[in-house]
Amino acid sequence: MATMYETIMNLPLFKGLSHEQVSAFLEKTHITFSKYSDNEKIVSAEDRADVVKCVISGKIRVAHRIGKDNTLKITELQHNNNVLGADRLFGMDTTCGFEAYAVGNVSTMEFSKEQYMGLLSSGSIYLLNYLNFLSYRAQIRYSIFETYPEGGLKAICSRLIKAYCSKNSQEISLSFDMNSFAKFCNMDTETLYREMICLENTGIIRRTPVGFIVLSLSEIID
Repeated sequence: MATMYETIMNLPLFKGLSHEQVSAFLEKTHITFSKYSDNEKIVSAEDRADVVKCVISGKIRVAHRIGKDNTLKITELQHNNNVLGADRLFGMDTTCGFEAYAVGNVSTMEFSKEQYMGLLSSGSIYLLNYLNFLSYRAQIRYSIFETYPEGGLKAICSRLIKAYCSKNSQEISLSFDMNSFAKFCNMDTETLYREMICLENTGIIRRTPVGFIVLSLSEIID
C-alpha cells in the first residue's frame, strides 16, 4: 500500500517533490480529507473551482458537459492519482463544467485555491508542474484538429475523447439527443444513424438508448 508521501508524489501537480518538500507541504497546508461511497457525487458541474481536489484512492466516473444546452455528455472512468478541475482554477469561467461520482469507495484530499497560489510562488517545482499540466491540456486541444482534420463521426469522437478525457480513461461513453448531436456533427440525423450503425457493425461502439459506448478506444483515436 502506498504511503502518503508516495500518494502525493504520484499526483500530476506534485511530480518530482522530495520527501522534505512533501513534509513541508503537509505541515504548511490545511488539507481536508474526505471519503465517498459508491455513486456518491464528488463534484457538480456548477461548482466553483476554488479548491484543488485530488483523488488519492479509488475510481471515479466523470461526465463532461459539452455545449450550453446540456444535450451532449462524454463520460469516462478515471483511476486515482488524478486532480479534478485544476485547469479551471483561473480564467473567465471557473465553474467545473463536469460531474464526478464515486465508483466504489473513494478518498480525496483538497486544499484551497489561495493556498495553492502560495505554493506556486514558494518553489519552482510547483510552478513547473502546473505549467506542464496546463501546457499538456492546451496542446492536446490544439493538436487534435491537425491529427483528425476530416469530418465524420469517428473523427469527431476522436476529437472529443482527446479534448475531454484523461490519458488513461476507460469505459468511455457518449449520451446525447440525436437531433442536437447531428447538428453538432454538422450532418443530418439519417447520416449520423448510418455512421453509428457502421461503427457498431465493426465492433468499435455499442449503441445504447441514450447514445453509445466506445468498445475499441484504439480504433477511435489511432
